[in-house]
Amino acid sequence: MNILQYGKNPYFIKELESLGHSVFRIGETAQCDLMLTAVMSAKQAVAVCAGKGFVPDVFLYADDSSLPHLFGIEELALPSIFFSIDTYCHDWHGAYAHAFDYVLYAQAEEAGKFPACAEHFPLFAANFAEEESKEEWLKKRDIPIAFVGTLGHKNNPDRNTFFTLFKMFHPIFITSGSFAPVYLRTRIVLNQSAVGELNFRTFEAMALGCACLADNVPTKNNRIGEIFNFGINSLPAYPRLDVAKAVDFSLYWLSKEREDALYHIAMQGRKLVQEKHSTKVRALRLVELFQKLLAENAMQERMGTLTERRKNIAQAFSFLAGQSVINSELAAVYADIAKKFAV
Repeated sequence: MNILQYGKNPYFIKELESLGHSVFRIGETAQCDLMLTAVMSAKQAVAVCAGKGFVPDVFLYADDSSLPHLFGIEELALPSIFFSIDTYCHDWHGAYAHAFDYVLYAQAEEAGKFPACAEHFPLFAANFAEEESKEEWLKKRDIPIAFVGTLGHKNNPDRNTFFTLFKMFHPIFITSGSFAPVYLRTRIVLNQSAVGELNFRTFEAMALGCACLADNVPTKNNRIGEIFNFGINSLPAYPRLDVAKAVDFSLYWLSKEREDALYHIAMQGRKLVQEKHSTKVRALRLVELFQKLLAENAMQERMGTLTERRKNIAQAFSFLAGQSVINSELAAVYADIAKKFAV
């Protein structure tokens, strides 16, 4: 298959190409095969790609948490899939999803925001540590507990306070940038999410042989206890923003008496992510879905429901036009698209 992918992040591209498929990426960065500098219709984008010798069979919108620079996706005469990751901070995703034949959502608790043709598609890891013996693991893992990430992220204002308080009661290595060199030396990665979601850090830490101490919102259906087995391949989650519990759990699992158990949890977590939550596993499922959409000629159902779909799509662009974070020129474009699509 020729897969046209929108988004700056190269999710699954290496894996899809290793399976014999071709991927052409468009987005707002120079690393893409086609760099978009303005909002463009999906049909025009396909035509430009064809002019460069790439005629797509299917289309994938891979969420990179940025504003959409494509419209008219619902008019494409090829199967389309929307992969929504940061749904919690992008309220337009649910309405925008009506432009697609199928939706994949990374966070289980966001299911109700999307059309019926959708499935939970958890996040994943691309890089894995080699399996280590207990002796190797204990020797190499000279950082007891660490966090790699941005402390002042606009979508997570609580993070800096959480780690400031945590450091008052327990030492922790905190940095930003490349996480792999740190994780390969770390026993426990203390995760902290924006809203209790299962973020990339959960999977990346476990893939690199760390025991992950993640947070959780017990009242939310994010299924962390369904994807991972506490005490088997994941440390029991602490209640989100509960510094005292996070400290208590860290002290418990880093104690000398827990060394053996911590090692086995780390190795089982690595094994689980490699077997069920790797980029290869996700790429195989993506291919399976595209093949199914092609076989069922899914575009026909979409074409027959354009009027209703465009009402939802108009809501997405209307919402985007009203966001204070975008410039006036882009807001005007979104407002014009919303007006055109509103029926």
